[in-house]
Formats: sequence, structure tokens, C-alpha cells
Amino acid sequence: MIIGLFQRHFKIYKGAKYIPFGTNQKEMFNLFIGQNGAGKSSILEALNCYFNNSEFIYHSNEKRSEAFVSPLFLIKKEDLSNYDKKVQQIIPIISDVLLNLSFTSSTNFKPYESFFEQQKFLKEIKDTHYIFTNAFWPQTDNSNQYFITFDNIIKKKIQEIDDFSDDKNYYSAILKFKSDIIKNYSFLYIPVETSIDDFLRLESKGMQDLMSEDVKKRIEKTLNEKLPIKEGRTQKKSILEIINNDLEDFVKEVESTIQEIDKEYDFDKEFKAKTNLTANHLSDVMIETFFSKRKLKKNGKQIKYLSAGERKKALIDIAYSFLIQEKNKDRQIILAIDEPESSLHISMCYDQFSRLEELSSKFNIQLLVTSHWYGSLPIIDRGNLYHIDSEDEEIKINQYSFRNYFEESGNNPSDIQFKSFFDLASAVISSLRIQETNWLIVESEEDKNYILKHISLEKSLKILPVGGCAIVKLLYNYLYTPISQKSEKKELNGKIFCLIDTDFQGVGTKDFLDDHNNGLLKMRRLQIMENSKIELHKIDTDIKYPTEIEEALNSKAFYESLKMTIEDSDNDSIKEIFNKFKYDDESLNSFIKGDNSIIYPDTTAFFEGNPSKEKDKIVEFIDKYKKEICKNYCRIDGIPKPEWINKIEDFFNK
Repeated sequence: MIIGLFQRHFKIYKGAKYIPFGTNQKEMFNLFIGQNGAGKSSILEALNCYFNNSEFIYHSNEKRSEAFVSPLFLIKKEDLSNYDKKVQQIIPIISDVLLNLSFTSSTNFKPYESFFEQQKFLKEIKDTHYIFTNAFWPQTDNSNQYFITFDNIIKKKIQEIDDFSDDKNYYSAILKFKSDIIKNYSFLYIPVETSIDDFLRLESKGMQDLMSEDVKKRIEKTLNEKLPIKEGRTQKKSILEIINNDLEDFVKEVESTIQEIDKEYDFDKEFKAKTNLTANHLSDVMIETFFSKRKLKKNGKQIKYLSAGERKKALIDIAYSFLIQEKNKDRQIILAIDEPESSLHISMCYDQFSRLEELSSKFNIQLLVTSHWYGSLPIIDRGNLYHIDSEDEEIKINQYSFRNYFEESGNNPSDIQFKSFFDLASAVISSLRIQETNWLIVESEEDKNYILKHISLEKSLKILPVGGCAIVKLLYNYLYTPISQKSEKKELNGKIFCLIDTDFQGVGTKDFLDDHNNGLLKMRRLQIMENSKIELHKIDTDIKYPTEIEEALNSKAFYESLKMTIEDSDNDSIKEIFNKFKYDDESLNSFIKGDNSIIYPDTTAFFEGNPSKEKDKIVEFIDKYKKEICKNYCRIDGIPKPEWINKIEDFFNK
């Protein structure tokens, strides 16, 4: 993956600069936001220069001979075998030099201060990963400085090895190093002004980059596969051999005929040229010819006849469909997209960004995305956000993690906070105007999956996890005003339900807007009652005993999913503790802690001190492995539906 970019004099970026893609963690989803002209797209374009030799656009009035782009790569040590044997020798050296550079050792390093900030994190994973960089110089003056400012240091270290001590062997290995990088990565850049109908032609370069190498391999395997052929006696020949033999016979016949006219004629092959066709020759032609006859359509219409927004959506849909087909990737795919929301109706923005996030989180595709639609901020839970600001040629890049973006909102620009909720609320409201759909807004991805396991509605339902009860409440307040308008009720085709846990600290009721009369928007919290039943309470009711969704599920199914997760773990201590407890067949919900627990101490087991202390360790395990427990719960068939789910269904179906 790419974890940063060194560049100098590219477009808006005057002078040398390093842009890290994740200072404290490596993430596959990277979102760049900022005003027009701030330098968002320039980052993607610079990488496109490196990988695809696109035009290098120089910063005006700067020395072109000094301009370069140089990505910083991160690979797992186990992936080193994907590189040439000589390259396998030099990558660890490059990595070691870069990780041991000191910021104070050279004034030339000052423009790369952010690299040294990132270096602290990279040192933490040095036992399992390598880092390396390699420069692209559009002018030839400095093109032999493959490691930019660090070139002399790295070259000296590499040439300490006998195999690379002379310059000829050194430069030969470095050239192989660059070609191996290109071989192992596929960088696909989709700018705003892409001709989408041309891009979506299956024989175009964009689609060829998306297409799995498996397609070529399948064709080549078929061409080379030996088949029984009866020629006097049965023998095995491949289709390719049959084609080559037939062509060779035909050429000989023509040659024989023309030599009857003049013996000096012949079909002699060119020097060192291969006589026969290979599978590689034919596969590219076959793919291009085959797919050129197929045009992507929607509802019978060719893509070029759809609206600009529909074409943009089709682009993401087809990219998604191709990328998830590739089971064994020969190359790591990096997908860079400029403004995927461009020309798209605001109601469709949520689905567009959800699909992109899924590509990164589920299919390990690295995404670099620029956007002016801030509504994606509350819905992305993994990745990095970069706010780029440009003033008087001074570019500032502030970086945030989506994992805790809203928890640390006090440090974030207030305009981003406001615009993100405004954009997301606008997208939700707009979708209700044009589609028959309902929205259920919850805290986490686990909440979403537990509810999807049980809920059944006549209308379509979108479940939106936003990362915490305070964020659910904030989004509720943003939705409240437009939905409360009398005119809106007639125009909206669905409802919105906001669901949160009950926490000790609560969400506060000072600025909370209660349900209004039109019945389109409601917010409730899960609450256990004295009779051990789970109910949906208003935010401002007095009963407030902490209740999480993991405690409001079917007790037997949750116990089994917890048991499976513990058994699958490497934690022998928690296995021993869990075996000291038995399941309570009379439990009504899935609490582990407190008096309503679904487990109780086995009287035959030995406890050191109070058994509740050991039960607390099970609770700690649950907090740590919520995702795994949720996955196991959702795999269990025939789980009875919790009553509170019925209440949510009643709200939507009424």
C-alpha cells in the first residue's frame, strides 16, 4: 500500500513536501476534503504520473529539473517474495535507512517533517513490514537520484553489498526495482472529467486495469490445454498448436505457389522473432474483440444516454463489481477517485460512499478519494481524513482518524463538523422524497448487523451506523426541523427511527427535541426494566439503567455466540473462567453482568474470591471482541426475534 507521497513543484505544491497517508495507523480508505484549488486532486494526479506516466504539470516559475514525485510504500515482509531476488536484497536496506534517519541530521530534511512524525509509527511495525520509496523525475537531469534527498545515503548502504558495489550492477538492480513496483501495483485514477461512457467500454484501458488477470489466465489455459485429436492415430494437441500448425501449413502452401513463379520469394521470419503465436499474443486481442461487442446498459439504455449522475453511479457500480471478482490478486489495486459525488443527486451520495468504503474494508482495496460532500464523515468508521487548506501558496494538511473523529470533534474545524451533519441529513431527507425507503440510525456496525439479523419490513430499509449515541442525537436534531415542516410530510415516502443504548452518562436532554406529531421521526433508547424485559424508552424518561444492544438480544443465541468466540480465541485464561459458569435457561435477555446475567457460577467449580470478579473478565472479553461475537450470532439460524425489534417494525409499518 501507499502510505505517503514525497513531491516537489507539482501543480499547486511549491517546493518539497511530504504528505503522509496515516500518521498513527495504516488505513485503506483515505478521504481528502477542502476548498477548490486547495490541492486535493493534485495528490491523486501526482501518483498517476508515477504509475501511469500521465502529464507532469509543473508549478509555475520553478526549476523543472528539480521536480519529482516519489510515493512511500509499505509491504508485509512475507510479500517480499513477490519481487526479484536482487530487489529482495535492496528493499530491507532502503527500509532500514528510512526508519533510522534522524530529523536533525540534515537541513535538507526540513520539508519532510511530517515523514518523521509518521516514522514513529512505522518503527512500531518494523518487525513485520518494510517501507521504501522510488522517485519519478519528469526531467532527465536528476533522474538517477532514485531516492530523492536520501539518495546518497541509501546508495552508499546498498553498494556495501558486493553484488551492487559497482555502478553498473547497482543501477541495473534499481531499474528492476522500479519495474517490480509497477508490476506489483495497479493504480487506477478516475478524474472528475472522465469520459465515463468511454471508460466503461470493456476494451478501454480503465476497464482493462480493473479486470482481473484471471481472465487472461483462463483464456491462456484454454488455448494451451491438450485435447485429443484424431489424425490417423489419436494424439493430444492444444488449440494453440492446431492454429499454429494450420497457419504454418497455409504459409507453406502459399510460399510453394509463389516460388513456382520465382524461387527467390520466401516467408522467412524476422531475426530472433518467434515463429508461432503464443497464448499471450491471442489473449489480449480476444479480450478486446470480445468485449468491444458488449456495451453496458441500464434499463435497455446505453450508459452514454443516461444522465451525468447516473453515469457516475454506473462507474462506481461497475468498478465495484469487477474489483470484488478478483479472488487472487497478482497486484495490489489502488483506486483513486476525484469527487465520486459529482453530478449525483444528493439522495444517492450515501450509497455511493458506502460502496466505496466497503471496497476498502471488505476487499482490501486502497482508496484515495477527494470530495466536497462532507456527509460521508459521520458514516465512515475506518480510514483517514485530510483537510487541505491553501493560503498564499502555503498548504496546510490536517489529518484525522475516522475511528475517533467525532469523539475528538473539539479539535476539528467547526465548519467541517457542521457541514458533515448538514450534508448527511440533506441526503437522508432527499432520499425519502424520491424513494420509498425507511432509515434506521444506530450507533455501531454491530448494532446494524444484529438488527438486520431479525428485522423484516415491507419497504426497503437503510441502517446507518454513525459511531456513538451523541452523534445519533446530533443527527436527529439536524433531521428534526425539515421533517417537522407541514409541507414535508406530504412529500416524504418513508420514516426515520434513531436508536441508542442507555449509558451511565446518557446523552443529555437540554437541547433534545421530542417526537413531533407527524410520526415520521422518532428517537428511542434500549432500556431494561425491573421485570427484566427490554423496552424502547424516550430519552428524557427517569429510568436509566445501562443497557447495550449486546444485552438486549436472544439469551441462548448470544450465549452460544459468546461461547464460540471464546473457543476460537487463543486466550486460555478466559476459556478456563468461562467454563466455571453455566447458562441460565430462564434468562430473558443477554446480560452478562449484574443480577440479570445469563450465566451463573457452577457450584462444582473453584473460585478465588468473589465469582463476580471473574465474570467481569468475561465482560471485558465481550467489549474487546464485539465484532467477532456479532458475526457468530448472525450465523446462527432460527433465532427468535426480540420483542423490541417488533416495536421498531410497528413504527415503520404503521
